[in-house]
Amino acid sequence: MMLMKNEIEGFLKKFGTFKMAVANPKQGFEMAKKGCHPTDVMKNCNSVIVFAFHAGLDYYTTLDYFQKGDAESRVLHIYRDWVSYQLANYLEDRGYKAVVPHGLKNEKEKIASLSFKLAAYEAGLGIFGRPSIIITPEYGPRVNLGVVLTDASIQPNKPMKDFNPCQKCDTCVRLCPINAIDKKMPPPKGFNRSRCVQFVYQMREKTNRRIMVCGYCYNYCPVGETSKETFHLGRWGALLDLNKQKRKELLQSLNV
Repeated sequence: MMLMKNEIEGFLKKFGTFKMAVANPKQGFEMAKKGCHPTDVMKNCNSVIVFAFHAGLDYYTTLDYFQKGDAESRVLHIYRDWVSYQLANYLEDRGYKAVVPHGLKNEKEKIASLSFKLAAYEAGLGIFGRPSIIITPEYGPRVNLGVVLTDASIQPNKPMKDFNPCQKCDTCVRLCPINAIDKKMPPPKGFNRSRCVQFVYQMREKTNRRIMVCGYCYNYCPVGETSKETFHLGRWGALLDLNKQKRKELLQSLNV
């Protein structure tokens, strides 16, 4: 099992990943929503392979096209998905079954069929931060996660236990423009996801999709390396790209 794990890690590093780990679907995953457990996506899943790319501060890089009216065309998402299928083919060539999770379990609430963040937490790639994003020791939240499920039995990692960067930090709490994070509750329980999602969609509608994301908790998290942009294609507009007065005017116009 260890030899295979090292081989997979080496395979993924050729595509630019900085880290890979494995979660055991038969342990943990208590936070998985109903119908969104790894074994709901792949019945005979024995291993959840999770890998991560460093995304820099330009996570909002886009190819400027939309599918079904939704904005999920970030170039790193496309590349990550391509690498995921390369890994799935790699496993299948060795006689194993593999599944790349995709799509939504709940379209209305934008609930993924499998939470990549939860998989990353269970595999020990990082911990849940206050705004329910994965915080890694290397790059904080500025990462892009990929997941492949397989029936191969691969030695699993364990969740991180001695990494608690949010314990004495409230940067995202102070910066969140709609106060969607409760500092008194442990991560990720203090995050009001519904309030955040409502805010983002109202912001998109109000600006005719010129402003697509907020970005405060992502760009200003002090954990890990905070390098500059990694890509120079078109960007989705972010709330933090506006000057202070424009930001104030937009926030005042929203029903949040």
